[in-house]
Amino acid sequence: MWRFILIRFFKAFFQLLLTSLIAFLIVKSAPGDPIASLVGGREFMTDHDYQRVAHNLGLDRPIALQYGTWLVNIFQGDWGHSIRDGRFVSTTILECINATLILIGISCFFMIGIAVFVGCWAGLRARTNIDYIISSLSLISSATPAFWLGLLLILLFSVSLNWFPSSGQLPIGSDGALSDYLVHLTLPVSCIVLTHIGPYIRLVRGSVQDVLTTDYYRAAQARGLPKLVLIKNYILPNALTPFTVWIGLTFPLLVGGTFIVEWVFGWPGIGRLFLQVSMARDYPMIMGIVIATSVLVIIGNLLADFLVLWLNPRLRRKTSSTNDND
Repeated sequence: MWRFILIRFFKAFFQLLLTSLIAFLIVKSAPGDPIASLVGGREFMTDHDYQRVAHNLGLDRPIALQYGTWLVNIFQGDWGHSIRDGRFVSTTILECINATLILIGISCFFMIGIAVFVGCWAGLRARTNIDYIISSLSLISSATPAFWLGLLLILLFSVSLNWFPSSGQLPIGSDGALSDYLVHLTLPVSCIVLTHIGPYIRLVRGSVQDVLTTDYYRAAQARGLPKLVLIKNYILPNALTPFTVWIGLTFPLLVGGTFIVEWVFGWPGIGRLFLQVSMARDYPMIMGIVIATSVLVIIGNLLADFLVLWLNPRLRRKTSSTNDND
């Protein structure tokens, strides 16, 4: 077990290193000039001023040297300064990532709960009207773009009905009351859940259907066990294993979808910050956000792997026996 955990962390470290290298090369290859964007255009700077600013920012060095310097500074805890406004990259990201984690955490809580309940309900009532309705709504959810649904929710519930605010995390002049947070979270969370929950419901439904056809479930059913016992001890543990794996695999898509939702609803998270600094070609801030997001995704995948081991005793015993044989 411990060897499995160490191997997963070792692989995660190299994944993070490879991601940083690819992101650095893409950022450097992207069109645009961060120095010229500081003053609105290259024509507003003399050649001497341009070279001086480039030297101060270290942008006149070879790309390999720039990446090596950045990597060494990252290991030393120095994430650099923003080219746009000089703010510390680490401080800015920490301020924004808290808002993103709140949005993702609450969305995942509702999405997992609804997917498990509705998916089990549809799986236990296969080929009924309820199953057909749930499956149709799941397909619609999978095909709905987050930005389109977000704009539709704003138009309906903010503009027409005036029930919820259209953007922001707190109203101006608010003292940070919990009710204000919840009101501003309603539309972004609803948008994320409604546009991502479809595949999860279909996966749970299919997994439940597979369990119902197994020999061990039929044997338990023949013993006259109550329905709740069958669901708790036989259906859920076996149906949730592929569901948990799928959550880990699709977690990057959930994070990417959250970025779009943050922009649409003006949520002050790391996704909205990423879109802002990308337009300004703020290289240090872009790289900091890429690393922070990659760490977030890797942690989500690791948690999914450990949760699968916890849900599936057979896999846990297999992993332990493999390590013992080695």
